[in-house]
Amino acid sequence: MSSWAENFTTAATWQLKHQIAYWKSKAKALEYENKLLHDIIKKNYTSDLPIQKQNVKKEQSLKHESNIDDEEICEENNDIEVSEEFIQFLKDNAKFKEDARLEREKLKTKLDSENPQDANVSEPSNKAESSEEKLKALYGKDWQRMCALEMSLECEFLDSCERDKPMHWPNIPFNFNFS
Repeated sequence: MSSWAENFTTAATWQLKHQIAYWKSKAKALEYENKLLHDIIKKNYTSDLPIQKQNVKKEQSLKHESNIDDEEICEENNDIEVSEEFIQFLKDNAKFKEDARLEREKLKTKLDSENPQDANVSEPSNKAESSEEKLKALYGKDWQRMCALEMSLECEFLDSCERDKPMHWPNIPFNFNFS
C-alpha cells in the first residue's frame, strides 16, 4: 500500500510541476509576442511621422483634453511618424471624452435639479429627522425597538472585534513554492 501512495504522490507532484512549467512557458511566449508587437507598432509608428508632423501640430491645437502633449512627443522623437488612422483615432477619442464629460455634467445638473434639498443638507437635525422617517416607514410602530436592537447588535460586534482582534482573510499567506 505504501508503494501505491508513493507512486500517487510522485505522479501528483509531477503533474503539478508540469502545470507550473506549462503556464510559465505560456507567460514567456506571451511576453515574447508582446515584445514583437511593440516592435512592429514602434516601427510602423516611426515610419510616417515626417509627412504628418504638421497635421499632428494642427490636431494638438484643436484638442486640449489629452494628458500627453503631442508636440512634446514630436520634439522628443523627431523620427517618429503618425499615420492618418492614428490621427483619426485621436480625434474620435477626444470627441468621445468631450461627449462623456458633457453627459456627466447634464446628469449632475439633472440630479441636482431633482433633489435640491440633498445638495445643501448641512444640518445634522435634517439627517436625524430623515433617518427617523426612514425607520418609521421601514419598521412601522416598533421602529424604536428595532433601532435599539440594531444598535445593540452593532455594539456587540464591535466589542467582540475589539476583544478578539480577528485576522483578516486570508490569515495564512499563499505559498506556491513547490520545490
